[in-house]
Amino acid sequence: MAKDACGLYLLLGPEEGEKDAFVRRLLERIAKERGEPPEVHRFYPFEADLSKVLAVLANGSLFAGFRVAVLANAEELNTKHDMELLGGYAAHPPPDTALLLLSAEVGRVDKRIERLVSRENKVIFWELFESQKQGWVNNFFHTRGLQVDPSAVDFLLDMVENNTRELAATCERLALFFGPGARVGYDDVERLLYHSKEETVFTLFEKLAARDLEGGLEVLAKILLSRDADAVQLLAVLAGQFRRLFAFQRLLQSNYGAAEAAERVGIRGKRGLQTFTQAARRFRVEELRRITRLTALFDFRARSLKAALHPALLQLYLYYAVVRGGDCGALPAR
Repeated sequence: MAKDACGLYLLLGPEEGEKDAFVRRLLERIAKERGEPPEVHRFYPFEADLSKVLAVLANGSLFAGFRVAVLANAEELNTKHDMELLGGYAAHPPPDTALLLLSAEVGRVDKRIERLVSRENKVIFWELFESQKQGWVNNFFHTRGLQVDPSAVDFLLDMVENNTRELAATCERLALFFGPGARVGYDDVERLLYHSKEETVFTLFEKLAARDLEGGLEVLAKILLSRDADAVQLLAVLAGQFRRLFAFQRLLQSNYGAAEAAERVGIRGKRGLQTFTQAARRFRVEELRRITRLTALFDFRARSLKAALHPALLQLYLYYAVVRGGDCGALPAR
């Protein structure tokens, strides 16, 4: 990290778990240095233009001495006005402020933004290699006093979104279910993550990938009844799956074979390859681009609405994604 926590940061890449950890460490460092936690504001480009984000940083706070703005989907910043605003902030950031620009993409962020960020404040979080992911899962269970069969690890990695944020959530659920001293086998993981009557976000994605609205609504209802995941968790995983499908589709259009494209974007297992290949036939690239933005929009809404409204919100999301290919018309961002 830079010597001074103030200023502009650019955090890129698909490894959301390590990205979360970086942000958490930065906030902890600021709290330690300032003697109090910073005031944190989170934004998306579609719900607040950059001038409003910077205004929040420029205006002092009665409640905290340091202010941090976290802006997701930084690849959406590409206008001349955006660059002028960012250039002004980077040259003279208000005292005791930090602006964190986040994106799961690496090559789509405007190069003008990258030139504004110091080398130490630009970090790319790549997905783990296959051997690293297996070691990560084994270590997770080991630290909680459990053993896990290699076949169970392979199946877990087939089913779970390819970043440590989602791996941690799923492994934690398994660890709590079995408890210390247990040995987790393939059948156990398969039963809990796929064949269980309690549907998961991965079976939900399969319904969405098949453009099966009725089936998706049934799976969603079972997930919500089980209370195993909330709206924010569901949308986080779906966002990753649709980003992967978008990348997979673009590779197919660039004349890559399905197997090679799957390997490049981290699709594992025969079932995963089948799901994504069939989905690529049902969705156009532009639809997947819209669904990616739609998912981010609904993630923001889920964070700002009461939990009682989440079921209706998720049902509406499924309709827009499956039936309208991400086109939500004039639906306002707020």
